[in-house]
Amino acid sequence: MQISTSEKILNAAEELFALSSYDAVSIRQITQKADVKLALAHYHFGTKDALFDAVIKRRIGLLSESRRQLLDYFSKENNGKPLSIEQIVHAFITPYLFWHLNGGAGWRSYARIVSTLLGYNLSLLQDQFDSSAVLFQQEMRRTLPNTDEASIQWGFDFMVGVMCNTFSEVDRIGGLSEQLCSVENKEQACEYLLSFIVAGLERLADNKKQDLSHTLSILTALNPTENLSE
Repeated sequence: MQISTSEKILNAAEELFALSSYDAVSIRQITQKADVKLALAHYHFGTKDALFDAVIKRRIGLLSESRRQLLDYFSKENNGKPLSIEQIVHAFITPYLFWHLNGGAGWRSYARIVSTLLGYNLSLLQDQFDSSAVLFQQEMRRTLPNTDEASIQWGFDFMVGVMCNTFSEVDRIGGLSEQLCSVENKEQACEYLLSFIVAGLERLADNKKQDLSHTLSILTALNPTENLSE
């Protein structure tokens, strides 16, 4: 199947943005990798900002639709009753795994890019992901009616954060575990990831937070403020 010029540019941009920072990649580098004329990038996308936005947007539709498909499936399976915590977590995380395994190499690059958006382009992250976030938070409220709003918000935020860390391709665990564990094995990683997230949400469901005062008082005693640099 012949790839269109715009797709060639998107593929090249996605790969380069994943390997380097946004600022380090130029339109010229992208068009050289795509083997197209520089003017065509400006014709199809206008600016580098617009091209970066297009890279993010082209996969979020598939990901969001797969998440909604699982939510609908589980809702029918439950006859409209609130989902279990496990079902909510599976509906949010598993589509990312599915497309990572079946959608081609571009999804690995996409995951690396998305993991950097919090530090680079929060507005783009909000624009593309907030509608899905609101949907899942609504499901969490139905499932956890006695849970305070702060626990819902933090629980969702932590779920997103640990998912992005797992899919970001930084294999810190590989070295620490001497390759017993590796993010290269995404299915195995997600088996542990989902269990970890479910347990955390179950804890937050009871509005249980950790008291930090005792530990902080110990550290304060061990590190007098006069010894701390300003």
